[in-house]
Amino acid sequence: MSEVSAYIAEGDQDAEATVRPKRLAEFIAQHRVRDQLDLLLRGAMGRGTPPDHILLSGPPGLGKPVSVNALVLLEDGSRRRLGDIAVGDRVITRTGEAARVEAVHEQGELDSVRIRTTTGREVVAAPDHPFWTTDGWVKAGDLTVGDRLANVLRPELVADGTEQTEEFALAGYLVGDGCVTNQVTFTSGDDDVLADFRRVCDRLGHPHRTRPNSANSSLVRISGLRGWLAEHGLLDKNAWEKRVPEFVFRGDAWQVSAFLGAYFACDGTVSRRGRDRYDIVIDFYSVSRELLQDVQHLLLRFGIQSRLKLKRGRYQGRPHESWRLSVTSQDDAARFAERITVIGRRGERLREWQPRRDRFEEQLAVDGVASVEPAGLHECRCLTVADDHTFTVNDLVVHNTTLANIVAAELGTGIRVTSGPAIERSGDLAAILTSLAAGDVLFIDEIHRIAKPAEELLYSAMEDFRVDVVVGKGPGATAIPLDVEPFTLVGATTRSGLLTGPMRDRFGFVAHLDFYAAADLESLLHRSARILGVPITDDGAREIAGRSRGTPRIANRLLRRVRDFAEVRGDGTVTIDTAREALQVYDVDALGLDRLDRAVLSALVDSFKGGPVGLSTLAVAVGEQSDTVEEVCEPFLVRAGLLARTPRGRVATDAAWLHLGRALPAGRVSGQNDLFSTDQRFP
Repeated sequence: MSEVSAYIAEGDQDAEATVRPKRLAEFIAQHRVRDQLDLLLRGAMGRGTPPDHILLSGPPGLGKPVSVNALVLLEDGSRRRLGDIAVGDRVITRTGEAARVEAVHEQGELDSVRIRTTTGREVVAAPDHPFWTTDGWVKAGDLTVGDRLANVLRPELVADGTEQTEEFALAGYLVGDGCVTNQVTFTSGDDDVLADFRRVCDRLGHPHRTRPNSANSSLVRISGLRGWLAEHGLLDKNAWEKRVPEFVFRGDAWQVSAFLGAYFACDGTVSRRGRDRYDIVIDFYSVSRELLQDVQHLLLRFGIQSRLKLKRGRYQGRPHESWRLSVTSQDDAARFAERITVIGRRGERLREWQPRRDRFEEQLAVDGVASVEPAGLHECRCLTVADDHTFTVNDLVVHNTTLANIVAAELGTGIRVTSGPAIERSGDLAAILTSLAAGDVLFIDEIHRIAKPAEELLYSAMEDFRVDVVVGKGPGATAIPLDVEPFTLVGATTRSGLLTGPMRDRFGFVAHLDFYAAADLESLLHRSARILGVPITDDGAREIAGRSRGTPRIANRLLRRVRDFAEVRGDGTVTIDTAREALQVYDVDALGLDRLDRAVLSALVDSFKGGPVGLSTLAVAVGEQSDTVEEVCEPFLVRAGLLARTPRGRVATDAAWLHLGRALPAGRVSGQNDLFSTDQRFP
């Protein structure tokens, strides 16, 4: 698959993680905080004592959680809810290999987005969670329609099932054309399929009897299967309720192929798309979307990408909805015919039409983004994964949490990571504190959301390195003092105003991380360009920095896009002209506004004469949800001085009119300070 070669190009491997600073010496900008933190750490190390507790406050973006209902692929082939993953589990990473889960981070209920892909997959994640794309790591909230996500093909699984291969085939047949309520039966009009089904029953020792069912089909009644069906979750399931049994996910390649082949022999079709004998389409049909989602995941294990779509029609004169899972790529069809053994007429047709393969094997497959929409509040969590630091959720590759660990790196100590929403009881915090080694760093993300009892327990731990654990209730309750090894607490928050006074006062060092100035972003871009091997001029770096909204992540992302443009349409060097032409292609204007930002300003100026106008009305005018406009567009537009929030509604400033090239309305005189009257574009 040449179209996904960007996934595995040497220069793009973990580009975002590569350019991220690991030590204070690599930290660009935030000069005041860096110098103060350096003094704090060096002084503590010179005295041989833990440094004072540290509170980091800054813009949102520290947590990277995913909905607890997302399915994570484990080394044994099973898929488990993210909410049920535990430390020590081995999950499949972007490389297809397994790695150990080293920590689990509860994030509580967070505002989330729902990402749907062109293949029919979907996942709910917080806007800051990174997804692996052909452009490197991109946060969920920054994904746009057309971005290409990654699915892992042919992961390296360690099958540990005890079921026989015939049981996999039996499950496939019964999921497809079996009746598993009352009498257990199987119906087919294909003599070869019927013969293979009876062979499977004979090998497993299940008596059966065959009788005609209609002019073109026969029915096989099987005895002694109800216990087996109940064990594997198939008993009394109708067509809408059937799922792939759990044991199938833990099978080896041959066993999973037996299941898929048997199921396809029942509910699959092979058809030509045109006169070309090689251009075929392979389809699975079912009224159960969840069943086909399971099958879609299993096909990935054979390197086969498929697309899930809703199919509307009529059945017995009434509207009817079902689902279709299609394999349309010629390469994928060839892999299906080669790796999935299908009995009967459908198998003969696959072999007769001989689908052929044009491209080489790849480790990752493309899955395009179809939509990104607000999803409201969802219970979220994230993982810390060893080695590759990635894992899969609903078959999409994501990055684990990479919360700030510079303090621990400078001190040469261990770090324990948790979050405020995860600490609901004082006992939870006491267990964490008493497990720390001397000098360890305890990092609490979203510390303003820590439960009140746990916060009060933290006071004595921070000051006296001691906690009191209450045992018992009522008059018989006893407080047991426990010593805690000297440690350093690093708290992170995007809403420092929600911290209580006593908590805030116990931090010996409070740092506020600001947005970056354009000059600092230039230095950062030169460093990132050196790491990525991209030649860049001073003017080129200055042009990209001016369009990066004061955010290093955006600067690095734009650099990679300009690099692509320079390599494809230029001489490979990022100059000012190359940067301007490239960012024009990607709809990023001179101030860093994208298409949606400009649409909001244009609607405000052209349709509503500059405002004031209500948020919901403005959102309708640009065809977006209100919370998308409020959370995605407005923060930067307000900070850039282009839009003002007033009690009466949203108002376009003079700078907005000028930026869009519109003449100021009569009665308004330009003269206010804004981004266009100074080179210092960011605070």
